[in-house]
Amino acid sequence: MKFSTIESIELNDTILNMMRQCVLLQPLEPEQFDEVVQASHAVQLSENGTLFERGAVFTDIYLLISGSIKLQRLAPSGDEKVIEIIRSGQTFAEAVLFFGGSRYPVSAITISPSVVVGIHAKTYLKLLNTSNDLCINLLGNLSQRLHWMVNEVDRLTLHNATFRLVDYLLSHIPTDNNDRTGVSLVAPKHVIASRLSIKPETLSRTLKNLSKQGLIKLDGPQVELIDIERLRQLISLEG
Repeated sequence: MKFSTIESIELNDTILNMMRQCVLLQPLEPEQFDEVVQASHAVQLSENGTLFERGAVFTDIYLLISGSIKLQRLAPSGDEKVIEIIRSGQTFAEAVLFFGGSRYPVSAITISPSVVVGIHAKTYLKLLNTSNDLCINLLGNLSQRLHWMVNEVDRLTLHNATFRLVDYLLSHIPTDNNDRTGVSLVAPKHVIASRLSIKPETLSRTLKNLSKQGLIKLDGPQVELIDIERLRQLISLEG
């Protein structure tokens, strides 16, 4: 762990409110929630900080309060493969707990300055043994993640770069929004390219092509989705 980029912080009201809203903690009774809080800790990491590395001993499941984090593995060639980009409000590493793992299967690296809460795994596991509702919520969360992963395999193996990029951009907006919407690319282009399993130059070329078609407008890390309905039709036709 890069201690120069990580700092312990207090569990303030903002963090506690997000913990209460977290799907993994919602069913807890007040005294159970307090028990989780007592066993939890918050850290602040700078950009490109390491929360944990692949193979590190599993101790906590995590809730991202702010910022963005990439879950990655290194290929035998040494190339980075981004498995998932975690956004604010999302949890991660809970599958390791559910499957009885003892080590993290990926590394967690910050894309931007981030605040993360570590929820002590053994404390949470003890509560799972006493709460059916908590178990159901955890299973529901893992089922959604599994469904996402199955769809992700389809996206990365059956569709071209344009589909993958448009699908990624649309995932940042509400499904019922058909107006022009700005989307901030929460990660550098090479990280997004790795996440979508395409080359960085292909990503740049695809963005430019979508801009030339009048579907998006580029402004640095900001992408304005000019015609959301046409973008949805674009991936619907290919799907």
